[in-house]
Amino acid sequence: MEQMHPHQLMLYVALIGSSVLFLFLVVAFTASRPIHSDFLKVEFPKFFVVSTVLMLLSSFSVSKIIPAYEKDELEELKKWLGITFLLGLAFATSQFLGWRELQENQILFSGVRSGAYLYVITGLHVIHVLAILLYAVRLLVKCNKVSLDAVQSLIYCTNPYQKIRFKMLTDFWHFVDVLWILLFFYLLFSF
Repeated sequence: MEQMHPHQLMLYVALIGSSVLFLFLVVAFTASRPIHSDFLKVEFPKFFVVSTVLMLLSSFSVSKIIPAYEKDELEELKKWLGITFLLGLAFATSQFLGWRELQENQILFSGVRSGAYLYVITGLHVIHVLAILLYAVRLLVKCNKVSLDAVQSLIYCTNPYQKIRFKMLTDFWHFVDVLWILLFFYLLFSF
């Protein structure tokens, strides 16, 4: 831990905190579900399935970022950052469409407590995705800027702190991916 960059340590502590928060929310969701209710007879939102596919694809694309950085391939790096960003944006959009499906099935935020927990859990996950998207855009803008100058590119690709930034991006992204997959299967079997 002493060799870990402080920003990485803060990220990992935050991810542990987020994990605990999601665990408590899932437990609260489970406890709030009525045993005999139409809630369990509602069709699972199809856009949550689409979200899962998008998350799996984004996990693949984000895994290409560090190898591109290590090979000093800034164009590849920008490509994979851009693809990952677009997949994350598509994920967030599909979540909103999934919420619309829930509303069409009369599962409302202001309705049954378990319905509210469903929105809070998936909404909090989307907030995590939006946070990592902002970080990805920041890295992409910086990468675009330094790719215009050969000297800046060389400095950028040999700076160990830049690699830590990309490592933090991939770690956070994989956390969000794994978290969604776990939530997806839990919610899938709850319907």
